[in-house]
Amino acid sequence: MRGGERARPQPGVIVGVRPYELHGTAYYSVFFRFDSDPPEGAREARLSAEMAYDAPQPGDRVLIDAVLGVVDRIRRAESE
Repeated sequence: MRGGERARPQPGVIVGVRPYELHGTAYYSVFFRFDSDPPEGAREARLSAEMAYDAPQPGDRVLIDAVLGVVDRIRRAESE
């Protein structure tokens, strides 16, 4: 992207979460699907706790921010 523009966050759903700790820092391994993905399979993102909202759970509707395919933030989607 030119001019520092970021791609819009993509909507999706969390299908699994595995919290873990590394050198005293909390992380999540988050398995998710974009709404545009086929229903089988899942993608994985590994994020520090600061890059996700508190206590993500399977089934949560989310907005996923990524740069060049690397997820750098997961936010809970607003209820419609």
